[in-house]
Amino acid sequence: MKNDDYELVYLAQDGNEDAINIIYDKYKPIIIKKSKNAIVFVTHHGIEINDIMQEGYIGLEEAIRNFSQDNEATFYTFANLCIDRQILNFLRKINGNKDRILNEAIIIDDSLEKTLKDNYNVEENLLGKDNNEQITKKIRDSLTEFEKKVFDLRIKGYSFEEISNTLNKDLKSIYNTLQRIKAKFKKIKEIDD
Repeated sequence: MKNDDYELVYLAQDGNEDAINIIYDKYKPIIIKKSKNAIVFVTHHGIEINDIMQEGYIGLEEAIRNFSQDNEATFYTFANLCIDRQILNFLRKINGNKDRILNEAIIIDDSLEKTLKDNYNVEENLLGKDNNEQITKKIRDSLTEFEKKVFDLRIKGYSFEEISNTLNKDLKSIYNTLQRIKAKFKKIKEIDD
């Protein structure tokens, strides 16, 4: 953003309501965008976008309160970090496990997860491993090239966010791809059963 952020933050830290409102208005589009990106991870929990936006504003308030002009980072960078952190912590709390990263909100399928984990378990007995390898091969054969990339990264333990960054695709694209993989897995599983 502009250099006048420093002056606005200084005034806001002194309690100037006008400066606080200007900063809130200035960062509102960023909070809206981040909230729209995050809502896909908690819609099944009944969370609304306004709940996530509120968390974004809490992060912005924290940025205003804690920003120091002595830091090398600009206020814009610091504010984005605080907003992201606040929203991420909220998503983790909603999903019920503090150790989860965003992608853990998306469980492909318990049986698929077990198959994938078992396929990479060296101690797996040979018969079970052969069966899992066959299922994994059937799944891979049904996937597009992009789905294979996502699938391979997922079974290697990459988080949802890491897959997004590695493949340079947005989180929603990765989410949708995992949903397609899940649907294909269910179809294959029904045929095998």
